[in-house]
Amino acid sequence: MWDDEGMVTVTLDDPGRTANMINRRHHDGLDACLDDLTAGLDRLRGVVVTSAKRSFVAGPEFEPGEITPDEAAGTYDLLVPIRDQARRLETLGRPVAAALNGSALGGGFELALACHYRVGSADPAVIWSLAESAMGIIPGGGGVVRVTRMAGIAATVLDIVGPGTVFHPARALAAGLVDELADDVVAAARAWVLRQPAGRFVQRWERPGYVLPGGIGEPPGLADEVRHRSAGSPVRALHAVLEVAVRSASAPPEKAFDIETAAFRTLLSAPEVPALGHLFFALRTVAGPLSPSPATGAASAGTVLRQFPQIVANPLAAVFFPADAPLVEISGADVDDAARAVRAEGAIPVVIRGSDISFVQTLLDAGPDPRAMTAAARRALDAGLTVDPVGADVASVLAAGFPPWTGGVLHHLSGAAH
Repeated sequence: MWDDEGMVTVTLDDPGRTANMINRRHHDGLDACLDDLTAGLDRLRGVVVTSAKRSFVAGPEFEPGEITPDEAAGTYDLLVPIRDQARRLETLGRPVAAALNGSALGGGFELALACHYRVGSADPAVIWSLAESAMGIIPGGGGVVRVTRMAGIAATVLDIVGPGTVFHPARALAAGLVDELADDVVAAARAWVLRQPAGRFVQRWERPGYVLPGGIGEPPGLADEVRHRSAGSPVRALHAVLEVAVRSASAPPEKAFDIETAAFRTLLSAPEVPALGHLFFALRTVAGPLSPSPATGAASAGTVLRQFPQIVANPLAAVFFPADAPLVEISGADVDDAARAVRAEGAIPVVIRGSDISFVQTLLDAGPDPRAMTAAARRALDAGLTVDPVGADVASVLAAGFPPWTGGVLHHLSGAAH
């Protein structure tokens, strides 16, 4: 929407959806918008990008399924077009500010990083994250390249992209991922744009004399730390973040984006990715509504609740649940009402029906060897234990330490059976 001062507010609003997603509609709509901005460049003062939804952009739109690595590689056909589109926005030649009215994940936050300034909501419940590493992949739309230029190689690998850290507003501001926090993000973003000098505008790291924090060389000891953090895991995402950050730090932007995209595509065809994708959707399912019924606020008599702390710090859990939310097994009477009450209190419910056996404790007693935990889970199921399968997979990883790249113990059992 153009105004009399030559300012344009671009409002992302996927029709009929509760959240904006990275999909074909997003691409085509933003492409048409960029065409309009380019055509009117002579009268364009600057741009504010915001959202009509409660969140900014919730990431790529794709559905779970049992797919082969080759099929998985085909699910990101829009990767390069979306990446190039963000670069087109970044090089428009006028100041562009992102007004992050809510959470932004994955490709949604990559779009925000392509803007020249980010104003984030001050709401402490909002999160911003490039959490792709927990799915065995890396950002493929420019996220690694831009964070490296903003924060330096070491911070990108160890603190931001590599661990898939979930940032709430105050922490994001301290890390430099957002530039300002405000209650009215659109007004603050607009005010920043209007303060910028007229004329051609470029990203700060593309201006003459810009120095990458920490320099463009690989920091001493960083590769050893990556190997240490990755010990015992077949997932190569952290190694890929290191490689892309180091190689792209001294490369021209377009070459840097190609380096990142190539690494992304290689990881996407890794055999661990489908199982890690299953775990992502299991977490999302457990976080979703159980039914339209309201929570009662308390467990009925005869309902058994067992609480377990998270012993695995999985960044995807922090996307869906409060930090360090415990897992609560629910069995006995009125399990659905109890599950709603547990979730309302910020915990992660795992529903067991027809038995008082603790699924998590069974795994803990058998562990830490994954093979022993798998055998214990099989014996419990054969003995009649009925547990919500997605909740069981989430619990096995977060509370029992089962390897996340298996997708969880029941997912692993199902694969082994085939």
